[in-house]
Amino acid sequence: MIRNVVFDIGMVLADFRWHDYMLKDLGFDEALVSVFRDRLVLNKLWDEYDLGQRPPEDVVADMKAAVSEYPEEAERFFHNIVNIAEAYPYSTSWIRELQAKGYKVYLLSNYPRDTFEMHEREKFEFVKYVDGKVVSGFEGIAKPDPRIYELLLSRYGLKAKECVFLDDRQVNIDTARSLGFSTILFTSYDEARETLNNLLRA
Repeated sequence: MIRNVVFDIGMVLADFRWHDYMLKDLGFDEALVSVFRDRLVLNKLWDEYDLGQRPPEDVVADMKAAVSEYPEEAERFFHNIVNIAEAYPYSTSWIRELQAKGYKVYLLSNYPRDTFEMHEREKFEFVKYVDGKVVSGFEGIAKPDPRIYELLLSRYGLKAKECVFLDDRQVNIDTARSLGFSTILFTSYDEARETLNNLLRA
């Protein structure tokens, strides 16, 4: 019996809008967006930023060094980084709806510590409603490492067989499933909501 719903954040409850952020908000051209994408956002440096094993400011310094020929643009990128993500309109209401039906709701997300604190404060109203959260940047462990899933279970006294986990990355889903979670690969809100409702009714 499912008692707990566990959500990833990026691309599930919030739009990680790095492309529009650089193109529309910062005014980068497509060529520069591609440089920052390859060297920062879709790069092992961002994975390290998520992981939280080094101080965020040290990783950011390495990121700036990776685009050293664009010092002014790098400063703007990090100065305005609060706008790199936006909560989806449905996030808070979906969580509240599930809780009204008696389910507990948790977050399990890879997220840099400093950026998460900023977004929790300024962008992500839904965080204040969840029953618990485990965020990689605070723990020094990141998905798909099984230890971060086990940390969620132990911290909140949960059983994997009573949890359903929603994530947009198959590798994260695979680990959750191997630990006994029910899982939903998130591709769209409408599809995930229908799948979740069917699972909870079963």
